[in-house]
Amino acid sequence: MLKLKPEPEAWMPLSGDAERHALDHPWPSSEQDCVRFVVGDAFFRLEHDARLELYRDLAERMLAVFRELTPPGGWLYALDPQHPCYRLYPHVRFEAGATLQEMTGLYTREHMEQVERGIHPRAFEPRWAMAVHPAGDPEHLFAPPDFHFVFAARYRVGNFDGLEAPGRGPIETETYELLGQRLIAAVDRNPPALFRRARRLGPED
Repeated sequence: MLKLKPEPEAWMPLSGDAERHALDHPWPSSEQDCVRFVVGDAFFRLEHDARLELYRDLAERMLAVFRELTPPGGWLYALDPQHPCYRLYPHVRFEAGATLQEMTGLYTREHMEQVERGIHPRAFEPRWAMAVHPAGDPEHLFAPPDFHFVFAARYRVGNFDGLEAPGRGPIETETYELLGQRLIAAVDRNPPALFRRARRLGPED
């Protein structure tokens, strides 16, 4: 009887020495070939599902970039110093047919309203084991094995840089950092809508 080959997995957990080696790996210098996109308070005032649509667009466009920069069969580190880490095989079509919730890992407004009314919608499984947006975590990182580029997504809350708005309390920000010229060029060719709304710092800012 012919044995079928198992479907390839897009996300493979890291642990032990492999995880420690990845988290301790030196990064490329940020003194050159570094661009940051700062997403400020206005983003967090958008309607909930409008934010999710921007996250979905970000996920789709960054996945296209990761596929462009990763050879067939290759992989990227997906690293979060405070949570489980993975190898991501971007050429595996893990996003096919994903809903807005599955692609962003976040509940839609409709889902939350149903829960408030005592209705329990079908559970969903996020397609990204580690989101390409920060998802409220301090840091999510994506990099190839040699770290010749790094994509970093960071989230902060607080009165930093004197930016707290009077009467509104601490400000939320997300910062997306691109290290490495190949990554910057690939993103610039088809930037996510979220980045077009953000403040760009670095070359051509």
